[in-house]
Amino acid sequence: MNSMIYFILWAALLQGFFLALLYIFSKRNRSFANVLLGLFVLSVVFEAFKANLPLDAVGSYSIAEYFSLPEVKLFIPLLLFHFVLEKMGSSNRYALFLRANYFLALLISTITFYNLYLFVSESSSIVRNYDFSTVDSAHLWLQTYAFVITLFVFFLAFREILKYKRLVQDEFSDYNLLQIRWLWRFVFMLMPATLFWGAELFRVVVWPDRQPNLVLFILLGVALFLYYLSYQAYGQPNLFDQMPKSVLDTRGKSPETIRENNNCSEETSAKMQKLMTENQYYLDHDLTINTFARAIHMSPRLISTCINQNLGQNFNEWVNGFRVKKAQELLENDTGNLLSIEGIGQESGFKSRSALYAAFKNKLGFSPGEYRKSNVSTH
Repeated sequence: MNSMIYFILWAALLQGFFLALLYIFSKRNRSFANVLLGLFVLSVVFEAFKANLPLDAVGSYSIAEYFSLPEVKLFIPLLLFHFVLEKMGSSNRYALFLRANYFLALLISTITFYNLYLFVSESSSIVRNYDFSTVDSAHLWLQTYAFVITLFVFFLAFREILKYKRLVQDEFSDYNLLQIRWLWRFVFMLMPATLFWGAELFRVVVWPDRQPNLVLFILLGVALFLYYLSYQAYGQPNLFDQMPKSVLDTRGKSPETIRENNNCSEETSAKMQKLMTENQYYLDHDLTINTFARAIHMSPRLISTCINQNLGQNFNEWVNGFRVKKAQELLENDTGNLLSIEGIGQESGFKSRSALYAAFKNKLGFSPGEYRKSNVSTH
């Protein structure tokens, strides 16, 4: 049983290593976010590799002692968080937090060089040169700090993803921008290994001499995450994509406003509906609340208020409702099935086939293809 578990672990680590190289050196999908993702995966692989080493020493150099290999646990939550921030376009707001903790993580990892110096110059090590309990306590404090930062990063990452989702819902019409469930799952999939890590730290502090040792469960959590990430890399193209520049430029900025009373009346909402229907602004693939506001000479804030209060929707839902209705009309009129689903999506204002399918499914409960079939059967 153990041999099978270790085979799964080593296979996951090897797969994770090559996946990290793909993210870092991919020419086709080169971006800073992907480099961060690659470095994050390398950090995870390295820490799991250290915990799963079959050797205690290389020659006379011990690799089982504290700080004999670089300590990179603090890099893991930092690189994860930085990756999420880059994808969301909000890394500037956390620049000081990232710089301070990157510096600390780098400082901790370079303690190994001091250990190597002691080995070369004195045939000794940090553990043998200093009081063991002091070194053990220092290592435990560093582990605890890395764990606390990891929990804090989870909270911040989920908060940033929520902010991004609200931004897209309120200001953008591209339905594809809301397809970020993979990012939620990406962060969430690390939580099992993190919880076992926390439980192991608690055990070490409270019952240092008792079993069970939870390292194996941590490693299994890491393996599960690496397999999941590999699956996502092949099945989720958005994992490589940077968010559109239009969204990134909007982060941290207030929508442009025109001075007027932002109390929305039924008449104003009806006027908006009429203008959108008559002028078909929704056919613009890149329509935003600001471009729509300029076109109809209203403030974005007033438009948002009308949509939220009087129509019970957000901007993204409202615009894509018009697009779905347009797609329905095209499907109903295309009795000879001359138009492709992709073509219908383009003519309805959807930026991609996937956006059409997602919006159609969300609005009506079935796909455009299924709607076409049901429409044919009724004629």
